[in-house]
Amino acid sequence: MSLSAVKVLSDLFQTTRTIKALSLWQPWASLMARGVKIDETRHWSTNYRGPMAVHAAKTLDLAGAPDRLCASALGIDWLTALPRGAVVAIADLVNVRPAAEAAKSATRGNLTAGNFTPGRVAWRFENIRPLLEPIPLVGRQEIYNWDPPEDIFSRLGPPIDHGAICHRLGWS
Repeated sequence: MSLSAVKVLSDLFQTTRTIKALSLWQPWASLMARGVKIDETRHWSTNYRGPMAVHAAKTLDLAGAPDRLCASALGIDWLTALPRGAVVAIADLVNVRPAAEAAKSATRGNLTAGNFTPGRVAWRFENIRPLLEPIPLVGRQEIYNWDPPEDIFSRLGPPIDHGAICHRLGWS
């Protein structure tokens, strides 16, 4: 996480521990926590920018899941190993723009992990930090508030380098 993002989280936690959260069906949440997916594509926009918890919903999207990408990024047993009903990462939502615009500069991994069709918007996440162990949470629709545990910083792994992970997995 960037120093400014850490400061925002630190400042936020000094006044209130609540941060925004977004639920994604699996495997999309785990692909984001792994650093392969950095654009969450939606049919709706938001004005919010800042730290956000990435929540893995209990729903598993088998119909839309890209098997080859999931196997290379999450392991061959990804169907049974994915956490569900838990926060899996914290990231900074830094931009929201038309999905078609975002697709122009997206890696193959990011393109495969999103729906960049016309009319959709891409929510760009940076400074993705996976949780070392998922934190159970009942998810919700839309953006919602989450009160993370006091020791949240000690539960975060290092920031993920999207380009490096996609290159290493062969999805650049």
